[in-house]
Amino acid sequence: MGMTLRRVFTFSTLLVSLLAGGVASRVRAQGGPPVITDDTETVEKGHYEINTAITMEFTKDGHLWGTPDIDWNRGMTKHTQLRIEIPYYVQKNFGQTDSLRAWGNTSIAVRWRFKDADEKKNTWAISMYPAIGFNTGSHARNLGIEDRGMTFLMPFQFQKKLGRNWSFNSDAGWLFKHGEDEFSYGGVVGREYKKFELLYELHATSPSHHWGDTQAVFDLGTRIPMTKHATFIGSAGRSFLGNRDPQFIGYVGIQWTF
Repeated sequence: MGMTLRRVFTFSTLLVSLLAGGVASRVRAQGGPPVITDDTETVEKGHYEINTAITMEFTKDGHLWGTPDIDWNRGMTKHTQLRIEIPYYVQKNFGQTDSLRAWGNTSIAVRWRFKDADEKKNTWAISMYPAIGFNTGSHARNLGIEDRGMTFLMPFQFQKKLGRNWSFNSDAGWLFKHGEDEFSYGGVVGREYKKFELLYELHATSPSHHWGDTQAVFDLGTRIPMTKHATFIGSAGRSFLGNRDPQFIGYVGIQWTF
């Protein structure tokens, strides 16, 4: 798996040591689907949120589609949330006549917001969102769509209200996996309008020993409520580091809440 308990503990301690204390009210969500960067918000206790989407990633070598990419979320307490995600991938490599199809890795995560924001004191909400990933069978691994073995992601999220209609959230985390680990980090600025929401994101992933191979994207997303329980969510973006991959990323789906 390319990780040890000591590495996990050391990284977690390093980030937690940077956090300040304080409690108060929550701020509204900005990150999470349809963008990559997560926020600190949790689903209301006893309620559910299901994101059903088609995802796209176009590179110089081919196209990868998530058809569908589904994540299921349940509010466990006021400050915790359970998430289970299983995508189904279709990969079309240039120069090959047939597409590759397989279930992607199963991901199980628990978000814990251990510090609420206080808008009056202008403080941050902070959460952690550890996730375990494992191969859903061996097909995707054998086809090269997924890496071999289990993964463990240890990210922290930070969120703050910026005036009446603007807010900012960011996350940073270390992905422990077979082979070379990765560090992922990003930020989202969100603007709430009367009937929709706009999201502006920068997100990057860096190999732990080859930072020169960093992949970084700019993403523009939106959320548009359609009914009491359904919201359209979508985003589109691409790399902003010259001609590096990805050439395009996209997310189109519906968020169901009940």
